[in-house]
Amino acid sequence: MLNLKEQMDKNLKILALPLYGIGDVLMTTPALRNIKENLPSSSLTYIHMFKTTRDVLINNPNVDENIHFPFLEAGKLASTRFIRGLRGRYDIAINFYPSNRRDYNMASFLSGCRVRIGHTYAKRNLRELNFLKNRTLKEDDDLHNVEENLRLLAFLGIKDPRPCPMEIFLSVEEEQEALSWMAGKGIDEKALLVGFHPGTSAFKEHVNRRWPAGRFSELIGTIAGKISPAGRFLVFGGPEETSLKNEIKRGCLRGVVHTVDMPGIRQTAAIMKRCGLFISNDSGLMHLAAALKVPTIGIFGPTNPKWVYPWGAPARVVRNPRAGCEPCFRYSPEPLECGGKYDFKCLQGISVQEVLEAAKELVGF
Repeated sequence: MLNLKEQMDKNLKILALPLYGIGDVLMTTPALRNIKENLPSSSLTYIHMFKTTRDVLINNPNVDENIHFPFLEAGKLASTRFIRGLRGRYDIAINFYPSNRRDYNMASFLSGCRVRIGHTYAKRNLRELNFLKNRTLKEDDDLHNVEENLRLLAFLGIKDPRPCPMEIFLSVEEEQEALSWMAGKGIDEKALLVGFHPGTSAFKEHVNRRWPAGRFSELIGTIAGKISPAGRFLVFGGPEETSLKNEIKRGCLRGVVHTVDMPGIRQTAAIMKRCGLFISNDSGLMHLAAALKVPTIGIFGPTNPKWVYPWGAPARVVRNPRAGCEPCFRYSPEPLECGGKYDFKCLQGISVQEVLEAAKELVGF
């Protein structure tokens, strides 16, 4: 192992390579803070395949360069040229967890970095070319993704990283924009806001991580009967989730419900920050709520909450241990499927009352 911490005066140049989603990137932010605190003369460049994940790290003082390159739209040839153009510029490449993708490992290799850091995986490890990294740790089923990322810092000579919270840095202007949006909806600044994210990524069948929409509507109605009439309910999600958000709003028999349609993730985050509670499927917005320190309830089905529960914020996890078959999803390029005849009963079996009980524990409804 290289004792890179002894080389701090050499201005190490570190390259962080793409992760897929908002939550994945947020779960690297504790590691980013530890790198900057322990290696202050180093520089870190973060490459993103999506603008949304790039935007999550805007204003983050622990990132020196924050670059978006549209790998999917550009195609393999242009993407390879872009990565090869990085050769000679960086000393170390980090594939943060989970990066069990051959394209990510190829990018690390083609970057020309002398040290290539990441994990080996229990599933499809060789097929996804994880051997192209030359400093690896075996993934640990008992650790959260944040902890997996902190473990990698040992290769940088950082022996006892701090398990700090996830972070997003909003500007004063962005927070003021949120207040203006609320005023336009007739929402008092002091009103109790309860946020919901009923969606998930649709990538590789991950729509199957969604709790039924009708139960979100029922939950809103139940909470509305227990809180002040001044309380408001905000349903969040991207443009591709517009119909889902409207379905939930139409299904609500009580409560004042607003769908939130903002132009970008940072504007969305500024409104989420005003919430007193956020209830979500296992999604990027669940992690964003935790990064904002909003009390968060995560509704889990086939994914393992031990790996991705809302880190660093007051939180509760709701799952259905009665299903007896979950969690079944592992990190690999394979689509999310439900084996046998279970039909995702891990999610279907979670009742409104169970989520309500978690809300009572967390914020006292």
